[in-house]
Amino acid sequence: MTSSFAKLIFLAVLSALLNGCTSTSINPDYAPVSPHYPEPPKDETKYYQVKKGDTLYAISLIYDLDYRQLAQWNRIAPPYTIEIGQKIRLSEPNAGNTPTPIYDHSDAGTQKKAKQYIAAATATNRTSAQKNATISLNARPNLSYRPVYKIPTINNPPAKTGSSPQKKSIISIDNTTMLKLNFQWPIKGKILKSFSQDDNKGIDIAAAMGQNVSAAEGGKVVYSGQGLIGYGNLLIIKHNDLYLSAYANNSQLLVTEGYIVEKGEVIAKVGQAGSNKTSLHFEIRKNGKPVNPLDLLPGK
Repeated sequence: MTSSFAKLIFLAVLSALLNGCTSTSINPDYAPVSPHYPEPPKDETKYYQVKKGDTLYAISLIYDLDYRQLAQWNRIAPPYTIEIGQKIRLSEPNAGNTPTPIYDHSDAGTQKKAKQYIAAATATNRTSAQKNATISLNARPNLSYRPVYKIPTINNPPAKTGSSPQKKSIISIDNTTMLKLNFQWPIKGKILKSFSQDDNKGIDIAAAMGQNVSAAEGGKVVYSGQGLIGYGNLLIIKHNDLYLSAYANNSQLLVTEGYIVEKGEVIAKVGQAGSNKTSLHFEIRKNGKPVNPLDLLPGK
């Protein structure tokens, strides 16, 4: 009895083991799920390569940008010196280029771990960037900042001609003293072309060839040259941290970069733009954006 009973138990156990093995099937199509990280997007940021005679102010005028923001994006400190061949970034670093990870939601645990990994990596990168960067790339411009400029010596400054208006703004080099801006007409003449944000970023004023062009307000000449396509002989005057004025298509420039001009001072001579009538193209920029000069100029 004992031997037969032991055999029966052995056969029962063996049968159970065999049934357990045959009841488990393997899915040959199964594959473990893992998060999918897309390839980082290509850097589509636009750049401008500095040419001879360029200044940061002139580049900002071309692309309707605030020169202070342009300086921050490129880690350029005052007095905003740039070099020939240098590539200037024209948009905010990483703007719109942050990849969004794609996850397979069938594995919530793996997804959670992936999110934690990305968060940790992002925090590490930000900490490293803060240690290495001397100028914040993504911060908004500090509108209260007042840089101190070193004005180059001009051996033979152009003679001041013409009469100056009675109202003048007092502008110090470091902008510690600044009266309210009170723009005047750079020349008197008929408006040939009005302001348009897309088509004409200033106004075109009819004038005689060689007619005197006066500074619409006091300030510092931050560009004097002909390196900007479509502007001819161009002057850009910085009036304060917010406002610039531009005088284009001149036949002659009478002041050089770095020169401090007074309101009403003769700075150029009217020229001709292509085959059009002789005229002055005049712009006013606020925070880098063109505004309608007629909103700031007195009535004729």
